[in-house]
Amino acid sequence: MSDRFQVTNQMDVETGTLGYDSNIDPDCNFFTKMLKDCNYYTMEQFNRNIERGKNIAMVHFNSRSLYANFQFIKEYIAQFNQPFDVIAISETWINTGKEEDFEIEGYEFLHLDRTNKKGGGVALYVDKNLRFEKMSRMTRVVDGVMECITVEINMKKQKNIIVSCIYRTPGSKIETFKDIMEDLYTNLNQKRMFICGDFNIDLLNPNHNKSIEEFIDSMYCMGLFPLITRPTRITTHGATLLDNIFTNVMEENIKGGILINDISDHLPVFVTYDCCYKVHRNECKTIYKTIRTEKTMQCLKNELIKQDWTIVYKHKDVNKAYEAFLSIFMALLEKNSLLIEVNRKDKYTGRPWMTKGLQNACKKKNTLYRDFIKKRTTESEKKYKKYKNKLTNIMRTCKKEYFIKKLEDNKDSMKGIWKVLNSIIKNGPRTNDYPGYFMEGTNTITKMNEVVDGFNDFFVNIGPKLAAEIKVDMIERDTGGNIERNASSMFLRAVEEKEIYDIVSGLKNKTSTDCHDIDMVTVKRVIDGIVKPLQYIFNLSFQEGVFPQKMKVAKIIPIYKSGEKHCFTNYRPVSVLSQFSKILEKLFLKRFDNFVDKHELLANCQYGFRNNRSTVLALMDLMEEITECMDKKKYALGVFLDLKKAFDTVDHKILIIKLEKYGFRGVVLDWIKSYVMNRQQYVQINDFKSKLMDIECGVPQGSVLGPKMFIMYINDICKVSKILKFVIFADDTNILCSGVEFQQVLEVITQELDIKEVV
Repeated sequence: MSDRFQVTNQMDVETGTLGYDSNIDPDCNFFTKMLKDCNYYTMEQFNRNIERGKNIAMVHFNSRSLYANFQFIKEYIAQFNQPFDVIAISETWINTGKEEDFEIEGYEFLHLDRTNKKGGGVALYVDKNLRFEKMSRMTRVVDGVMECITVEINMKKQKNIIVSCIYRTPGSKIETFKDIMEDLYTNLNQKRMFICGDFNIDLLNPNHNKSIEEFIDSMYCMGLFPLITRPTRITTHGATLLDNIFTNVMEENIKGGILINDISDHLPVFVTYDCCYKVHRNECKTIYKTIRTEKTMQCLKNELIKQDWTIVYKHKDVNKAYEAFLSIFMALLEKNSLLIEVNRKDKYTGRPWMTKGLQNACKKKNTLYRDFIKKRTTESEKKYKKYKNKLTNIMRTCKKEYFIKKLEDNKDSMKGIWKVLNSIIKNGPRTNDYPGYFMEGTNTITKMNEVVDGFNDFFVNIGPKLAAEIKVDMIERDTGGNIERNASSMFLRAVEEKEIYDIVSGLKNKTSTDCHDIDMVTVKRVIDGIVKPLQYIFNLSFQEGVFPQKMKVAKIIPIYKSGEKHCFTNYRPVSVLSQFSKILEKLFLKRFDNFVDKHELLANCQYGFRNNRSTVLALMDLMEEITECMDKKKYALGVFLDLKKAFDTVDHKILIIKLEKYGFRGVVLDWIKSYVMNRQQYVQINDFKSKLMDIECGVPQGSVLGPKMFIMYINDICKVSKILKFVIFADDTNILCSGVEFQQVLEVITQELDIKEVV
């Protein structure tokens, strides 16, 4: 090690500062005189000494593979009193397509990976409450030289902040790297910049390397100065300053430093900048969760069995009867439910095998690491590494035993086994995290009560907008010409108690709650106490031909699909329907299917949502047709149609006309009309609920009957052409045309697809 850089054995306990020989201290170098001292901090010292207030705070980690260290980074940042606004990661080593494995709640994740070889890679986690844009010009991979990802944070009435994360490939030419940096950051002085990363350039430069001096001079010429002036990679053999944060902000209210942490062999570096900008985060108010134990559910069941349901039976209107039942049920449910406070900040949530003993052992390991950083002796290093390796082996064993036990507990449940395997493969449970704002045209929506209304408006209107684009002339002809009228009509027989028991026992044990905060697990536990009033309500529904209005309210949860997270269009709605409506739908479906099967109403080419039919059989049908064409030396041409938002664009008028021709008439048709029409929905995100909105068209998403209504709606599509071969699975329509001459096949299929009577 050069005699220009020698670490003493002194350490300031309060600030965490390592002592240096003042003659060779990097702070005495010319390039750091413009900045304040850069100190070392433990996490506890950072929480105690660094004022956050209205600061923008950033931290950089060299992860040396997020696959190996993501959970450690995630747990570490969770220990800080306030979240960092930007988390930069270098050496991510991410494989394309694995992005979802590295999401952190409250942040938006952007990353850039190498294209031609493994290693490297950079990423930024940006607080979802910040408005920012990825800067394409300043986000690039230069093979063999560097990776750089950059965002611009909108600071409203202040200068915007540019944040970059850079990783320079070790061994690449510093001159080439310097030229690229000049190309990226010249002429950006009008904006505030923070460029962090692993530069793999030792700015201490003990050997006076000319290339390093030229790089430093080049950064100065662009007005960029390093905030980190002490070593970030310390071993018993040397200490180098490879990780840094360069900035053009030379104000007094900026502070940079180094965090003592052994996630990798590079210490994390941070900066806090008091720019009087308050990030508007949702208040971390106390979260409560309703739990229902075996004891409380038994009490609820007993009370329901003893309950006098006369008030329900006296009503001859199904809506009033159901409302009376629901009022009693919800009052008793609330009485027998426990409300507990949820601790949201559990840093070991992703590692349930971490016992208190292991947590204490981790603290001891961190103490040994700090001791090694302070002394830098072979003895302290051996002591730290020996303890760390032993702890790592114990943690691996505990993790293995934990998952073996979980698999053993779920050995009789395929679903349970897959849940355990996914928790291993996908790095823990997924959180449906939403950004802090959404864009609707040119408008920015930041308030969550407006966001949920925006989502609901989008989901409700997407069906009618698409339906309006569908050109349908002469509805009567299009809905009747291809359907042979069924002379028989369907009738609804009475509901029996045993039917209800059988249906409820066959439903999945889901804990998702509907608009009345009722889940199916609860219903299954207390069914003995409510089966009689339910039987009365269901029979009344079939007699009147009315589906209870309170059962027609859906709770919608937006789930992110892909693309820009700030756009409503990139989310899909997951619908949670009334638990009791599922039972009533199943009862109707049983009668519906019996009638459809008896009269063979569904086309043979439809394989979706039918008993004894599957995708495998659909594929076999398709393959047999193709194979037969090949055997006969014919050409087979396939057209594969995926209808956009098919369930949402079902026209109720057309559906009713078709169902009437199939034999659903009188009270049965009235019941179906009542089921599909006058439905409502609202969107819920956490504790925020939108206004109720009416659904104009479509069949209910997530329902039992919705898919059945849809396949009846498109059932006559295969009768439009007598030449084409149809293989359909719900809304996925596959069309085959064959012939001896290829050109003839093209002409035939074009002509057939152009038939105006297509539904």
